Amino acid sequence: MKRLYTLAILILLTASYASAQIVTERCWHLDKVQFLQHKQDFWRTHKLFSTSASPMSGVTGGFYNLTEAQYGFGLKLIDEPYAEYYAGLTTIFGWRFGSGLALGGGIGYHQYNGGYDVPIFGDARWYLGKQRVKFFIMGSGGFMANFKDFKDLSRVFVNPGAGLTVPLAKNLHLSFATGLLTQWDRNIFEDGPGYRDSFINMRLGLLYQK
Repeated sequence: MKRLYTLAILILLTASYASAQIVTERCWHLDKVQFLQHKQDFWRTHKLFSTSASPMSGVTGGFYNLTEAQYGFGLKLIDEPYAEYYAGLTTIFGWRFGSGLALGGGIGYHQYNGGYDVPIFGDARWYLGKQRVKFFIMGSGGFMANFKDFKDLSRVFVNPGAGLTVPLAKNLHLSFATGLLTQWDRNIFEDGPGYRDSFINMRLGLLYQK
């Protein structure tokens, strides 16, 4: 009888151990599956954010168009025509070489106190870093034509500056820059009296990059 009780107790202990082992294995497999699911979700999320951010911040080169509204206020002598202020609109078409250098040419319209000019110019920009908001340094220069009085009111100019671009969509950025625009009469290299006007200018525009 004692042997029968002992055998029954052994069978019960064996069954309990086997049941506990099965439950443990099931829990381990469940934990492993949940861990793998969390791991996959993490990489999906990481991939989602990285791929969505990349087109807006990493430009590798190509065609671009920049259209800017500009305003400048005169420095020093501002009582003369074409010296107190100007407001205008310009558009630039060009090519961006990699993520740094961008070269283009543009045309626009400037309205001054006392008249207008049509700027025809070249533009160069160097973008810094690989972050989403990019800083840049720039320089533009060219010829300002006045078709009402081409001889006396046309002039040459340079406009160095700096600014930043903020991504709005995959190929569209908001651009802001400020600089110093200086213009001379077109007889700058000839003898005789001439004039020079300078402006602190601000440029706000939309940059489209293919």
